[in-house]
Amino acid sequence: MGRIPDGVRNGVEIRRLWPKHEPFVMYIEKKWKTNLEKVSFAKAFPGLIRQWEDVVGQSVQAIVPVEGKTVLVLIFEGGKFAFISPMEPQPAELLAGLAAARPYLEPYHQGAYATLDRFSQDDREMQRMARLENIVGAIRNNLSQIPELKETLRKLLEELDRSGETS
Repeated sequence: MGRIPDGVRNGVEIRRLWPKHEPFVMYIEKKWKTNLEKVSFAKAFPGLIRQWEDVVGQSVQAIVPVEGKTVLVLIFEGGKFAFISPMEPQPAELLAGLAAARPYLEPYHQGAYATLDRFSQDDREMQRMARLENIVGAIRNNLSQIPELKETLRKLLEELDRSGETS
């Protein structure tokens, strides 16, 4: 079998696949740029709200699920809309959100906020006790390797007692 001529693959001349006015085009790059333009336009789409304050007092006209996605589109009066995700927030976000919304929600959920306050107080106390346990454990585990640790701790505690320092 003879050598395949340049520009021919699997019996098809490659030049015929490209438009005649553009001998060689970087379609991957063009596709990337076109997609950037499309996304940029979508992010600036008329009616897309940027701040929730823009729709305070407006009612939700519809909640539109997006097929195959976890996002929903909230449709407000006047053609305004926003995307929301029903994904469960991380614990820190959830707790911060409940704290921020407390002035609005507590009148409706006083018992729940009281329970949350008890849990939060218990959590802070358990964190404090866990720190104490870790410190005492570290001291115990290191006494044999660091003989001067016991005397250093004694001096530190005496110094703190003399100065009246507790923290």
